Amino acid sequence: MKALKMYWNNLTLLYKIIGLFAVPLLIVVSTIFSQALFNEMADPEFSLVGYSLLTVYILLEVLIDGWNFGGIYGKNFQGIALVKASNTGMKLYGQMIVTDSLRRIVYFGLLAGICMKSVASGVIMGAVVTLAVMVSRFFPGYMSSLLLSYIAPIVSVCLVFMLYEVNPVVHWMAALGIAVFATILTVKFAVRSMERSYYDRER
Repeated sequence: MKALKMYWNNLTLLYKIIGLFAVPLLIVVSTIFSQALFNEMADPEFSLVGYSLLTVYILLEVLIDGWNFGGIYGKNFQGIALVKASNTGMKLYGQMIVTDSLRRIVYFGLLAGICMKSVASGVIMGAVVTLAVMVSRFFPGYMSSLLLSYIAPIVSVCLVFMLYEVNPVVHWMAALGIAVFATILTVKFAVRSMERSYYDRER
């Protein structure tokens, strides 16, 4: 619970409004309306409008992550003071990173389940975003986030359509494999980078 509270408190108000509520709600509402209007399409369960917005959400998630965790893996991360303030600070920060990764994967899974009836595809999207965000967090500026925000949707779309028609078991195995890999790698880099910053500051 402490990690969840810490995660929530670390998010900016603007990110909470846009990233957690406004955009996901827009995707859900747009999907419902588009499916109601175009239910005679060849695949009424796939909302092109909803999927397009979901792809934009991938770009947005990578781009605005800097509002919360920009430069967190960098050597001069300012939040290291919070880690030093408690004996469990390092552990809580690791748990906060896990919470962030899982929240993102669950969000994309649920939204993809609504707009394209494929939760596994959403899990893949969330995992790709997590990896893109992980790389962007090494840099405090927005240029890396901007570049990765264009790369992440392309990679996500390619993976989703490569696996969309395969056996559901294979699809889920691939999705969970990518998600676990992304989460473990993200936490590993987070803890290693924070430890480096911690001991460098001590010296």
